[in-house]
Amino acid sequence: MTMTEDLQMENGTGGVTITPQPFNDDDVLRAHFRLEAATEGGESAQKLFLRTYKLINNHARIWHAMPEEEWPLLATIFPNSIIMRPIHVNPHALRYLTPKNGRFTTVIYVDDNDKELAEDAEVAASQIDLRLAWGLFDSTNNGLGLNKDLEAVWQGLTRIQDVDVLVISQSPEMHAKEGVVSISTQDVDDLRRAFNRVKTKGRKLIRQTKQSIVHDDLLTRLDPERFQRIVRANPPLVEVRLEGSKQAAARKRVERRSNVQAVREHLGELITEAPQELMILHAEIERVTLAKMIVDFKAKLASKLSERYWQTFFENNKFVLSMAFARPVELAHTQFHAKGSTLTGAGAQIGDFLFRECGQALAIVEIKTPETVLLQGTAYRGQDIFGPNSELSSAVTQVLFQQSELKQRWMVHVNDDPSLRLSKADVVKCVVVAGCLPTDPIKLRSFEVFRNACKDVDIVTFDELLAKLEFLDIQLAPKPEPDLF
Repeated sequence: MTMTEDLQMENGTGGVTITPQPFNDDDVLRAHFRLEAATEGGESAQKLFLRTYKLINNHARIWHAMPEEEWPLLATIFPNSIIMRPIHVNPHALRYLTPKNGRFTTVIYVDDNDKELAEDAEVAASQIDLRLAWGLFDSTNNGLGLNKDLEAVWQGLTRIQDVDVLVISQSPEMHAKEGVVSISTQDVDDLRRAFNRVKTKGRKLIRQTKQSIVHDDLLTRLDPERFQRIVRANPPLVEVRLEGSKQAAARKRVERRSNVQAVREHLGELITEAPQELMILHAEIERVTLAKMIVDFKAKLASKLSERYWQTFFENNKFVLSMAFARPVELAHTQFHAKGSTLTGAGAQIGDFLFRECGQALAIVEIKTPETVLLQGTAYRGQDIFGPNSELSSAVTQVLFQQSELKQRWMVHVNDDPSLRLSKADVVKCVVVAGCLPTDPIKLRSFEVFRNACKDVDIVTFDELLAKLEFLDIQLAPKPEPDLF
């Protein structure tokens, strides 16, 4: 539609003055369009332009239409799509003619309409309104684009960097690349429905909150016997904030602990309702725990820790130390006294660990460190024989003394500790945990010959305990099911 102009002839000059048609405040609220045929990418199209206005006289509220060449392009219409340039169209608003959907200055709606294009501007605007998915877009009279109820959609999508084109189509494919975000009409409609549900619940919550405030602040004061004060289980409204990395980590820790607690509380029901799943969970927990133990044990082996530290470590992780035995064992005492001291504190024989084996046997365990030197630095009479280092031989002698004292004073120990009555002093084994296996084959042979000759003392190295843990981890790993076909 072209702008109407009044021509007035001036007397005496012969000139012509063109006076633009004036519009009032109500006139400028009614949308008028101009349609222009075009070809885009070899395809026929129609371009729809919106007439815009400028306030000429604020006191008299007189508006003039802008020249047609300055009218903004509102939409480019194709048979199977509509390319919108959403803008605010209320001339009375400060944001007049600014983009409506933020950074998304171009919104493309693909509908595969495939109908003939209208040749009249008003008809074309009406056809656009009919083609657009219901409830998702504003009408042409309101500047097109996503409507106000879906502001959260384009506001959220602007968090994706370097995108300024939004495509909404019937296709379920979703992507964000090369400056374009593409989502389906169904996705947007699902969001619209979810927003409406939230709005409805919010209104209900606000109404209930107001009613509870009236109840507490008025009714309970007017008639306290009939109207008792309401105790709110939750705050009336929800405070929403962005969760940081620390808060997310803390929340996940709480959730994990809650899940563990839930399993504990319902173990009885789970054994009946889901015994297989519970056994699988138990096995997975054991494997994860064992794997973590192996990682921690390796790290400690490389840390050069003190003897006292290793004693505490094995006390807290008796399972690792139990790998030194062939039969099941139970820790009876730590830092036990095989022989008491004199009045001066001398002469005591104190062992690191005393274990009860399955049956009546006992076992004394002496703990050294992984750095304990097992063999002497120089060979004895030649190149092939290396004697035990004094630290190792002393540890062996020490546990043998503890074994002897334990047997001699057995009745005293049983009277001191009744839990030992099921055991006997007939068999008291000795174990020394020290050092790591020599890497040199010649030294390794000397070490194996020496410890094999120690009839009453079993020498176990730290790396052998680690190897047992790793072997157990391999055995506990789930085996692939055989392929029957």
